[in-house]
Amino acid sequence: MDDTVEILTLLRLIARNETVLRLENYYKGLPISYEATILAIGSDYAELRCNRYQIACLYLNRETCLVGDEIAVPIAAQVALLRPSSLSVVLHGFQYARNKIGLRNQIRVQPDEPVIVHLRLKNALSAVQALLADISTEGLGLYLDRSLFLPRLYQPGVEVSLTFKLPVSGAPARQTGNLTMTAGDLTTRFSREQIRGLNLGLEAGEAQRKPGAPAGQEMPAGQITARGILINLRPELHSQRYRLGIRFFPDERIRQTIAQFISLRQSAIIREFKTLYETISQLDRA
Repeated sequence: MDDTVEILTLLRLIARNETVLRLENYYKGLPISYEATILAIGSDYAELRCNRYQIACLYLNRETCLVGDEIAVPIAAQVALLRPSSLSVVLHGFQYARNKIGLRNQIRVQPDEPVIVHLRLKNALSAVQALLADISTEGLGLYLDRSLFLPRLYQPGVEVSLTFKLPVSGAPARQTGNLTMTAGDLTTRFSREQIRGLNLGLEAGEAQRKPGAPAGQEMPAGQITARGILINLRPELHSQRYRLGIRFFPDERIRQTIAQFISLRQSAIIREFKTLYETISQLDRA
C-alpha cells in the first residue's frame, strides 16, 4: 500500500499546526538532527527549510527520516531537489519507516583512518586483527575478515579482550551538538539540474600514531586495553567479512580517551560540513 497520500495529509496538518518537525540522518556514525519547517506541499512532494548542516548531509545521503510529536511512525523520504542557498530541500518518495528505532542513545563515531584492533576471545589460542568500524563510550563495532571467523568461537555472550590505539593527538575539541558522518567520496550525488556538480574529497586525518612508551612509563595517549562481551554478529558477504558488535566496560581513563576521540571526530565533521555547504551554496547561486 502506498503511504504517500496519508503522509502528505499528515504533513499538511503539521504545517497548519506549526508543530516542530525534525530531520534525522547519520554521517560517519554521528547523528545529525535539526528542526525543519514545511514551506510547501504538492501532490507527491514537500518542500522544507532546514539547517545548513542538514543540507550538507542531505547532499551526501540523498535521503532522510522525518520525526516529530505528531508523527507516530518515522517517515522515510528521498531527496528530489536541493536549494542550498535558500536552505531548502524538496522531498518525495515518502513511506513509513516501521523498522526504524530512532537515534542512538550513545553517540557512535567511525574513524577517519583505519584503526587496527587486536581481538582475543576467551579460550582462543591467540589474538587476531580486526578493523574498528565505530565506537562509543559503551561499545564498538569491528570488521573481521571472513577467513578469521570460526563459528564455534564467535558466539554471542563470549568474553573478549581488546587492545588498540585511537588517534587522539592534539588538543581536545569542544563538542558542538548532534552531528554525524561517514568516510567516502562526495562525488556524483545529484544531476546538474538538481544542483551543479561537485567533486570534494574528505580531509585526511591529522592525527599521527605515536610509538608505544617503554615499560614502566605512562600508557601512550589513545592506547585502549579493555574487556568486553560479544553481543551480536552478522556476515557482510559482499565485503568477505563479519561485523561484530561488542559491549565493553572501560575505566574512567579509557572513557575519557574515547570521549576525546568522539569530540575530535565531531569537530572534523563540522568542518567538512561547513566546507561542503559553502561550496554547494556557491554553485547553487552561480
